Amino acid sequence: MNNSEIEEKSGNEIDKKSWISRYSMFVCKIGEVPIYIHFSFALIFTLIAWSLSYTFFPVYYPGLSQLSYIVLGVTGASIALFSIMFHELGHSTIANKYGLKFEKIVLFAFGGIALSSRELTDPKKEINMAFAGPSVSFIICSLSFALWLIVFQSRIFALQDSPVGGILYYGGLINLAIGLFNLLPVFPSDGGRILRAFLSMHMHNHVKGTKAAIRIGMIISLGLVAAGVIIGLKYSFVSGLWLMVLAYFLITGSKWYYRQYENLSSSFSGANYSEYSQEK
Repeated sequence: MNNSEIEEKSGNEIDKKSWISRYSMFVCKIGEVPIYIHFSFALIFTLIAWSLSYTFFPVYYPGLSQLSYIVLGVTGASIALFSIMFHELGHSTIANKYGLKFEKIVLFAFGGIALSSRELTDPKKEINMAFAGPSVSFIICSLSFALWLIVFQSRIFALQDSPVGGILYYGGLINLAIGLFNLLPVFPSDGGRILRAFLSMHMHNHVKGTKAAIRIGMIISLGLVAAGVIIGLKYSFVSGLWLMVLAYFLITGSKWYYRQYENLSSSFSGANYSEYSQEK
């Protein structure tokens, strides 16, 4: 592994993200990566469990006791939690292959974030690492839908009315949503990092490619805000509000990264992409 393929981020990056670390609780370690849960995820977990318990399962599986609906709702929310964790572990697996170690993975309100003081600058390797997370999500999605169709929608097992089928169906939906959302070309999401890699190759400069990807992502995020307003006013207020909140989260993350790369511009100014793509 050539050191030129990894960029040292500003030394106080983890400190600047202390709002994540300070309010997070350690839950386990998978491999060499500590897993933390941010307190904000408790709110989303509760909302998902409530929504599934009082809307999704009662509609599709009527006649069950309220306790059964609550158990199903909590199970569905737990699936969302583990789905995000497996998504981030997909990134971690490929990162380790390239000599980049994540210091911790934090699951918070709108997904997960892998914290590291270093960053890949080789575009091809970054594309592989960025797409690893959505790939895991799409694999889980495919398996969930396949089992749902074979076991609970066919006449082979006569289990069409089993609420367990709803759990599998929701598992497929949530992983599809996680995979697609993370592929939005908005930095620092996975799609934004893939866009950054292509721009870095085209512009032959890692920092310029990063800043261009951030600007494009900001425009897309503002478009999501506008779409959220339209959806909220014309169709569903809750759906529109969620879209605007997600867009706000993306904009905030993009602004933070843009400030970081503004500071790095002087040290990387004029650097040729070939400096970051030498093979071992």
